Order: sequence, then C-alpha cells, then structure tokens
Amino acid sequence: MIETRPELENLSDYVPGKSIEEICEQYGLKNAVKLASNENPLGPSKKACEAYTNIVNTLHLYPRGNAPHLISALANKFHVNSDQIVIGNGSDEIIDMVGKAYFRPGDEIIGIRPTFSVYKATALLFGAKFISVEETENRPNLDAYIQAITPKTRAIFICNPNNPTGYYYTESEILEFLSKVPQNILVFIDEAYSEFATAKDYPKLLSQLEKFPNLMLNRTFSKIYGLAGVRVGYAFSSSEVIKALWKVKPPFDVNLAAQAAAEAALSDDDHIQKTLDMNNVGNAQLTEAFTNLGYKVLPTQANFICVHIGEKCSEFVKFLEQNGMIIRYLKSFGMPEWVRITIGQPKENQLLIDLATKWTNA
Repeated sequence: MIETRPELENLSDYVPGKSIEEICEQYGLKNAVKLASNENPLGPSKKACEAYTNIVNTLHLYPRGNAPHLISALANKFHVNSDQIVIGNGSDEIIDMVGKAYFRPGDEIIGIRPTFSVYKATALLFGAKFISVEETENRPNLDAYIQAITPKTRAIFICNPNNPTGYYYTESEILEFLSKVPQNILVFIDEAYSEFATAKDYPKLLSQLEKFPNLMLNRTFSKIYGLAGVRVGYAFSSSEVIKALWKVKPPFDVNLAAQAAAEAALSDDDHIQKTLDMNNVGNAQLTEAFTNLGYKVLPTQANFICVHIGEKCSEFVKFLEQNGMIIRYLKSFGMPEWVRITIGQPKENQLLIDLATKWTNA
C-alpha cells in the first residue's frame, strides 16, 4: 500500500449540505427547496448567463491563466491595484494557496469554532497546529486572538460575518485588533458575506491594505453574485502577499466560462440590489417567525440565520427533508442543537415557516 502523508490522519472529510437531487432520491420526492448552502435564491444575473453562453464556441481553448479582464474589472470596481488581487477556483482554493505559500510544519494558526471548517483543515494539511481561541456560538472578543499569539503564530483566520453564526466585528474593533498584531503574521479576514451586511459600522477595510500589508481580504462570487456553480473566489492584499499566492496558484484553475460570468456579474448592480432587498425582507420574515415559535435566533449580517432548535434538532431536520425542505444541520460545526437556514425567496421562507410550525405544534 502506498503510504500517505501523516497529516492526512488529522483530517476528516468535508461534510457538505445535502443537494435537492439527493433528497428527492432518498424520499421519493419530485422536487425540494434548498435553503442549506447560502446560495443566491434568485440565481445568477442575466448578464452573467449571457456572458457564460457567449463563450460556448471557444470551450476548446485554455483560459488565460492571469485572467486579465476579470482582474482589471475587480481592480476598477474596488479601486485597488491589479497586483493586489488574486483569484481562485472558489475561495476554498485561495485558502489552500495561503497554506501552500505560508504554512509550515510546527506553525500555529489561530481561529475559532464554530466557523468555516476549511481554515482548520488547511492548517492541518500543511502540518500546522490550529489553535481555537473559543468554541461558542457567541462572538469572541478579539483580545482572545491577541492573547493566543506566540512566536509560532503564522496566521489568524476571522470570518466576518461569521459562518454559521452570522455575527460580525465592527470597523473600529478590527482596526484596533490589526494594530496589535505583529506584521509578520497574516491576518486573513474572510468577507464572503460582506455584501449582505447592513450595519453602519461593518468594516470597510480595502483602504487599510497599505497600512497593514499583512492583511488579506477574501471574497467570493458564490453568494451575492449567484455563481456558486462555476467556482470563483478572489482576494485582496499587499502586492507582496499576492505575488506569493500567484506562485502557487494552478495556471488554469479559473475556467473560461467562470471568468466571463464573473466579470459580467460584477457590473449587474440591479441584480445585486434585488438580492439585497430580498435578503433584508426574508431575514425579518424568518427571524420573526422562528422567534414567535419559541426558538432562539442569532442576529445576522449575512444571508442566513442560525437557529437553536434543541435536543430534537436532528428530528426536525429529518422532518423537513421528508417534506422537501433542506436546511443545514450544524452537527458537523460542533453545534448539534442548531441549524443554519439560508434566507430564500418569500414563498420558500413561508413554506419553511409552515413546516416548522407544524412540527413544533405536533
């Protein structure tokens, strides 16, 4: 037998949300509603779809690995230099590139739990140790991260807003935190859900990249842009950090169709605004309903809500699935009594509310 790397012994398989096809096959359903993976319920914009189909006759060609048109569009939209941007096959790959470029056996990587599991997985894959400063659904104080720093600390991961809880750190909190972190430590702030944040004090950190060259801001086309299926992530940092990531980036990872769709999606402001408006209405709709049913709902700045169901949480999830409704059971996040619910279209939200009411009152 071929011997694997010893680091693999510390890794567990990623547990994705269940698909519509999977649930329909399992329960003999004709259709189901998926509110589990924080996808955009409006789908991709028409501009993105047109750009995607327009390249169909050139699919035999390799994409330009440096994606000049997409990089230029990102630079223009966010007012940064092109050499401060990297793209990847989803944000997951960008996190992997950070590991390839910076993590060494024996390093310490700081984060929390619950949060996006890929941070810890990447640290372990490259032989580093993942230090969780707190394990709670409540928002940890950023001083806990500072106190966890040692000479071995290589990077700090912060998901803001956090997945799956939805809480966020303010701009003043983040800036004070950054001023305390030694600049030889990479601060990776994952802003996958930043476009959904409505709080006035939610951080706007792009202007801080020059002041904090160790700061990295990670974003995605999978959420508000509705392009989860084509896999495009992007990140901003100092030119020095970005240069290192391009060295370990696979040459053709972001495919031709993905580049075209992502570039077009950036310019569709109407689709973005419709998504935001729908999300705000749905957040209020779901939060009020589940609160009235007696459940604890965490405040959120993302496109999902996190709800405490209790000891019978797994039964609740199964009941919904049997009735064609898919939400995210958070057992794999270390929260066996909680669920994460993607905010959907009004009729989808109402269907979930009706089913939750039926189960609760049974």
